Amino acid sequence: MTSNCYQHPDRETALTCGNCGRPICTGCVVQHPVGIRCPECARPARIPMLDVTPSYYSRAIAAAVGISLAGIIGLFLLAVLLTLTPLGYVGNYLFWGGLVSIGYLMGRGVSLAVNHKRGLGLQWVAGIATGATFVIVTTLVGVGSSSMVGIFALVAAIYLASRELRV
Repeated sequence: MTSNCYQHPDRETALTCGNCGRPICTGCVVQHPVGIRCPECARPARIPMLDVTPSYYSRAIAAAVGISLAGIIGLFLLAVLLTLTPLGYVGNYLFWGGLVSIGYLMGRGVSLAVNHKRGLGLQWVAGIATGATFVIVTTLVGVGSSSMVGIFALVAAIYLASRELRV
């Protein structure tokens, strides 16, 4: 028995969608692991973990700003404490380690704020917030951010921030 394709009424066909049963022509057929499907039934559903709506972006930005402010205050206090103790170069490395830990905390905090959703946009939010925190802290404290250790710390911090949110 032949009928006309539901999308192309001028084409006769004997094929039907294996899911909904609508008649489909060979131009509309989509090969599916369990048989042929019409274009609507073959369309994949979005993965909930990757479905990031604007409300999640606002939550991510709010979390990133909060973590950034806490990191700026904490690292400023760490820098003041390190200037009061005679640690020398070890103190500088502790400070750079603190900056790297802000990247880790940024990634974890943003991930928790968006219920562990993932996506490139969320990676950008965490990475930009980490970079902004780095620039603000190094400017306030007066530490040279152009040193090799500083550049390495920045790259490591941004990597840790975005790693938690990658797809």
